[in-house]
Amino acid sequence: MKSTLLLVGAATLGLAGCGTASQHDTVIKDAVANRVFLYQSPNDGDATLTVTRANGLFGGGCSSRLSIDQKFAADIEIGEQATFHLPNGQHTLALDSSGACQTGPTQMDVSLGAGETHQVAINARGTALSQVDKR
Repeated sequence: MKSTLLLVGAATLGLAGCGTASQHDTVIKDAVANRVFLYQSPNDGDATLTVTRANGLFGGGCSSRLSIDQKFAADIEIGEQATFHLPNGQHTLALDSSGACQTGPTQMDVSLGAGETHQVAINARGTALSQVDKR
């Protein structure tokens, strides 16, 4: 009986930590520089585009390859963001996921004005793009 109570108590304590969110689950960090390849140096009149991939329970085994105007720009992992300095005008963003969440590519067009800041979100699984805001 005593060993059963100890076992139940240990299991309860072990599971108690599973329900809490750690900083890893909530903080968005910059993508590592060796996975961000294009549009890193600002020029006069450029717009700023920040692409953020959400945190989430699912998506850790999924990679998101972002292309801008058909050029491979970055690999963005779960809970990361990357900022790009783009010339004003129309741009096509394409997302191709691989790994556990592999799907076909998805894309969206964004129109950027000189000096504007624009945000785009990638879902946690790395399978969809959506516009967040434009300032």
